[in-house]
Amino acid sequence: MFVDPEFATEPTSAFSSFEEATRYLERACALMDVNHLAYTLMRSVDGAPELAAWVATYDPAYMSYYMETYTQFGDPTFETAFTNNAVIDWVEMLTRDSMSQELLPMAARYGITKYGVSIPLMDGDFGNVLFSVNVKSNDEEWTAVRGSLVERFRPFAHYFHGRIKPLIELRKLAEIDFST
Repeated sequence: MFVDPEFATEPTSAFSSFEEATRYLERACALMDVNHLAYTLMRSVDGAPELAAWVATYDPAYMSYYMETYTQFGDPTFETAFTNNAVIDWVEMLTRDSMSQELLPMAARYGITKYGVSIPLMDGDFGNVLFSVNVKSNDEEWTAVRGSLVERFRPFAHYFHGRIKPLIELRKLAEIDFST
């Protein structure tokens, strides 16, 4: 299923924890020679948006900064990806989105470059996933690199979603108050 043979024989069982899922993404970064991978699941509960999961290889300090300053709700990258069901090119977003322009200097401090793509996956009532890949590149090579990232990581995004979905479902089940 995967372009990279290292993942052809990977397990299909659910991750046992979010820490295991994060370690898996870290290993994938090293094997697939990318800076960062991020999985974000957003869904609506009673019409209100909810962040159901964010698993990423970003520095925890950067993730805290992002959640304190911006969050995924209202982030034009998420809105555009989900509204248009289209892959987002981070370089293109920088040319038209002030939030991305503001965020780039802080992201760069944590090793996140402007070269990345975000791939949307729609999973019906379960929610919308945005799977992001960040790499080192340059302006001249970026167009060719971008296309190969989407080709390589769309199958991986589906694979990862399949393994983390049961864990997210278990967490949601644990939050239900059965005493009412």
